[in-house]
Amino acid sequence: MAENLWDDVLNAVQQVCNRYQLLPPREPVAVAFSGGKDSLLLSLALRELCVPIICIAVDMGYEPDWARRITALGKRSRLPVEVVDVRRDTVAKSREDRRNIGRSLRALTVIQPNATPCTHCYNVKVVALENAVRDHGASTVAFGHHRTDALASLIKEALMYIDRWDRGHQVFDRDNFAELVKQLKEEAEAPPDAGHALIARITELVHADIVDTDEPPRQPLNRDNPGINIIRPLFLANEGTIIEITATGLIDVEGSGCGHGLAANYLTPREMVHYGVLRAGCHPWFDEHTQRLLMHGIDTRGGARLEARRRRAALLGDQYKPGTNKS
Repeated sequence: MAENLWDDVLNAVQQVCNRYQLLPPREPVAVAFSGGKDSLLLSLALRELCVPIICIAVDMGYEPDWARRITALGKRSRLPVEVVDVRRDTVAKSREDRRNIGRSLRALTVIQPNATPCTHCYNVKVVALENAVRDHGASTVAFGHHRTDALASLIKEALMYIDRWDRGHQVFDRDNFAELVKQLKEEAEAPPDAGHALIARITELVHADIVDTDEPPRQPLNRDNPGINIIRPLFLANEGTIIEITATGLIDVEGSGCGHGLAANYLTPREMVHYGVLRAGCHPWFDEHTQRLLMHGIDTRGGARLEARRRRAALLGDQYKPGTNKS
């Protein structure tokens, strides 16, 4: 059983890499490595497919023992893991990069309890990854996002649009968004002959080219400093399969989740969709339908055709979700 699941993941990785030509010739692929189930499974899959990799683990300093645990995990898994400590001046080459890291790290120390640290944390990791990837002569960094992540991103953008324009809420409010998530969960669990007004509206928005996912198979790492691409080889893999493989005990994983204290008590809108709908158990027809919606927004090279997340202010208005917090 476990071997069949592993073969399913390998086939999914190979399929998406071949379809979108994600793997660069004659150079290594960096893997953004947290030691969680997704990045570990991705690393093992690429290694089995004979892709030269270097696993880069960005240490944000949230847990004093994290770097040691990640290094030990790499040794047990026979993976080349390099830990990058963002608190060291050597993590970035340019003064501007060091200044940007310092600014985001300071913001993380004063962030308010009702906010998410995700954007500041992500900004630091992007700069650290960018510098580390260039040091290894690579131009590609693989993220462990899978199909379930990509679907959560797509559905989140659609629900925000519905919340703003169909429900008339000028400013994002978690309670309003939670009501939409609850309705979607109920519709996703129902058989195909039941009423699915919200799903039908999401479908309209996708087919009208208004929303798409922000986690496609290929994407620039930093649009302000081009040259390095994110790839997502697990794009066609279902998270349920990854969880089943982990449950067999065949792979040894680091506990998932961010080490920042606020992240443990705050779900982003995407996470609300992920855990409230996609991980809650959906009817098979919903899974098949949303997979088709997901593929609608992907171009022939694996990029997002619309990049709706980047156009959110234009779509929803500057005041709908102001600030820098990632969602």
